[in-house]
Amino acid sequence: MGVSIPTFALRFESRDDFVVEYTDRLRHGWVVLPIEERFAVGTLVRLRVHLPDEMVLYLTGSAIKSPRAGGADAGQWIRLAALSEADEARLHACVTAMLGDTAPADAETPATADDGEGEMLSVLLVDDSVSMRLELGEALRARGLRVRVADNGLVGLSSALKRMPDLILTDVEMPQMDGWGLLRAIRQRPGFTQVAVVFLTRLSDEATRLRGYRLGVDDYLPKQMPADEILARARGAVARRRQLPASQGSHGLRGDLEHVRLGSVLAFLESERRSGSLFVRHAGEVSTVLVSQGSLCGLENIGRHGHPHDRVFEMLGWTHGEFEFAAHDVTEGEATPLSYLLLEHARRTDEREAGPGGTRLERTGDSANTRAAR
Repeated sequence: MGVSIPTFALRFESRDDFVVEYTDRLRHGWVVLPIEERFAVGTLVRLRVHLPDEMVLYLTGSAIKSPRAGGADAGQWIRLAALSEADEARLHACVTAMLGDTAPADAETPATADDGEGEMLSVLLVDDSVSMRLELGEALRARGLRVRVADNGLVGLSSALKRMPDLILTDVEMPQMDGWGLLRAIRQRPGFTQVAVVFLTRLSDEATRLRGYRLGVDDYLPKQMPADEILARARGAVARRRQLPASQGSHGLRGDLEHVRLGSVLAFLESERRSGSLFVRHAGEVSTVLVSQGSLCGLENIGRHGHPHDRVFEMLGWTHGEFEFAAHDVTEGEATPLSYLLLEHARRTDEREAGPGGTRLERTGDSANTRAAR
């Protein structure tokens, strides 16, 4: 007479529950069955695992003692037998799909702590460098922050799903899931609109930094920055993120002119034929550039200038300040291509830099004459 082998169906209440279970246990070769009974160590168990993509894995395993101290976990721990190549491929495909997919639109928004300078911020530090996690983690804890750490983006996402932080400080280049993947995963989840994400890196080119701002990063900090400055910038990023309307929390374009110059922002708006208001803050004042289908059609606050174009030329020279784009329909007035303004600004800059003794081309009638500028 054959021995009856206990068989269980394992389902996940949500896709995020699956991500957490995969990160914490499945990928390490075990699962926890939410049952009260305990099996003798070594008891063979069959599992029918229903994945969120509607695939089913049939696995086997054996009962083990809880690896937790005291063994007080609710549930029976199962050590899985080695997965076949086909099962590994199915599991990997499901994980990849879950990380690239958008969370349900009706996902519940977790409560966040009140804003305030004295608030004990909850920080998730994600970096594959052990020394970075230890040194920066301890420095932030010493300054009153609650800090959790993760060694890659996948573990960081699982940690954030289990307990939402106020701020995620993350490296960019990491195994399993890099900083870009973590940023996308966070911004795709409506419940995380108020979580600030800061990249711990100094990306060298504007195109890459602009990509980060488009995806929803809140700031860029070099790893070598003193902990006090990191704390100040972190509080600023959290405060700005919480001031965003809920509808804009996961979308929009906002950033720092120190990282991305205004010319790159305008070039992007033109290439994407965007319409809306571009707010540019500098030295305590705000100028609003109205854009329709990628062309300038208005400018609020032209400062000391008599023409909006001259104000744009001035703004293009700013190296400090902030920008934020809000998409909306704009009543089109007299439109000026943004590319024209960028080229004209470049021409004027070159002319100024040539200075006395430089040369420029002047056209008189049908003939062109080059002469020294006086």
